[in-house]
Amino acid sequence: MATGTLVVAGLVLAAVGTAVQVKASIDSAAAAKDAAKEQKKLAALKARRARRSTIRAARQARGAQANLGAQVGATGSSGLLQKSVLSQRDANLGFSGQTEALGRNITGFGVDQANAQRLGGIGAGIASVGGALVGNASTLGTAPTLPEIGPTAGRPPSGFSAPNTLANAF
Repeated sequence: MATGTLVVAGLVLAAVGTAVQVKASIDSAAAAKDAAKEQKKLAALKARRARRSTIRAARQARGAQANLGAQVGATGSSGLLQKSVLSQRDANLGFSGQTEALGRNITGFGVDQANAQRLGGIGAGIASVGGALVGNASTLGTAPTLPEIGPTAGRPPSGFSAPNTLANAF
């Protein structure tokens, strides 16, 4: 392969590898941003649940007082406590479903980010190979001489005169 061809191939590999690496960096950053958005949603959901829980506890306390009042003769609100318990059950079911979905999203974005980073490493490797081709093109462009293979292998070339030794006497 000619030196010029190796340089061009090296430049192409370096450019492709760098492009892959840049694209992977952009994808990784986007996945991290998406994961951060989902984390914020999860935090907001948990804060909303904490506020609702505080309100629910206050209502239950008020219902318990009303229930106590009903036991001593006042009328009216044992149904409030029952409604509060059912509301709590429904809220717990909804909350666990929402947190599970957000958790799956966050995990998925983490996987996307890891894949993009892995692809970036592959791109860096490709660019490195391209750079090595460009840097070593003059050395790589010269073909080494190969040893002879066949029936004349190991024999001195024609016209070669060996020194007068005991081995040549026979």
